[in-house]
Amino acid sequence: MKLKQIRSVIGEDTETAGRRKVAAPVAEEEAAVPGTAARMLEIAERLFAEHGVEQVPLRQIVLESGQRNRSALHYHFGSREALVSHLLNRRLHQINVIRHRYLDRLAAEGRDNDLHAVVECTILPLADTVRDTDWGRHYLQVLAQTTFSPNLLKKGLVERDAVSALVRVRKLVFALCPEIPREVMNLRLTWFNDTVVYSLAHWYRDQGRRGGEPPLAELIDCCAASLSAPVSSRVGRR
Repeated sequence: MKLKQIRSVIGEDTETAGRRKVAAPVAEEEAAVPGTAARMLEIAERLFAEHGVEQVPLRQIVLESGQRNRSALHYHFGSREALVSHLLNRRLHQINVIRHRYLDRLAAEGRDNDLHAVVECTILPLADTVRDTDWGRHYLQVLAQTTFSPNLLKKGLVERDAVSALVRVRKLVFALCPEIPREVMNLRLTWFNDTVVYSLAHWYRDQGRRGGEPPLAELIDCCAASLSAPVSSRVGRR
């Protein structure tokens, strides 16, 4: 399947078919990942989060995963870009299931016509993952880095079916904001995705170690307001 850049999925111009604690599910393909490869993915996720995706030597991942054969990583993944792709898609599939559950519950309650509620169901699964798993915080830091990394994004990273819930969100937002021109909403959705990822990654990096919860209500209010804000008149260049 063709891979797509993560920040373009929710903002691309294409049509495609109360808070509860929700444990992160195991992706269906998880069982197909060999134990050695899974261990290297976990080590890579931690090291990338702590030191930078493009700064960690691949040999360090191999050594810390307990492998004597230094070609083990290349055998399983082939390259740094492929390793990052596997890592992101592994987690995105898990978060995607949680986000669909939130959206399903919203639809069952008849509240999927509420933009604020849709935004809430988009953001809370990511915050739940950081709170409820031992990998969520590391994953969020890696996601923020790769979203802003031209060297990684130029190859494309993300499988469409790993973000099908975000595509679902996109359709809902367009339906709820028909007065916003399509090209404007495409930009807003991309900025929405970036804002959520960067804001949460920044908060957990700088303040999360002190404990407590990020200001999710304020983030949700900000994102909902920015998506539905009136479109200003065009200002010509001087």
